Amino acid sequence: MKYLIFTFFLTSCSSVPEQLTENGKNIEIYAQKPSDCRVTGRIIGLDKKGSKELALNQALNEAAKLGSTGIFVNQEIPNGSVMSVHATAYNCN
Repeated sequence: MKYLIFTFFLTSCSSVPEQLTENGKNIEIYAQKPSDCRVTGRIIGLDKKGSKELALNQALNEAAKLGSTGIFVNQEIPNGSVMSVHATAYNCN
């Protein structure tokens, strides 16, 4: 019985959609590539259930970890049930 409860707990935790972190909420999404900003990295957000929004959330969270102020989305790629968002992260301070 303990094993069954533990297994249920693990699977329920792993199925939580990608939530925006507090820092991720502060990341701007640029409509055009900024010209006077420093590139902080290239990032990929993924969602295995095909959600563009959740893949974008992951990309925003990753940009926040890099100390970025915003991202420019280069590509959104659906591949079966997986959605990936490829973006460039920038620091415009």
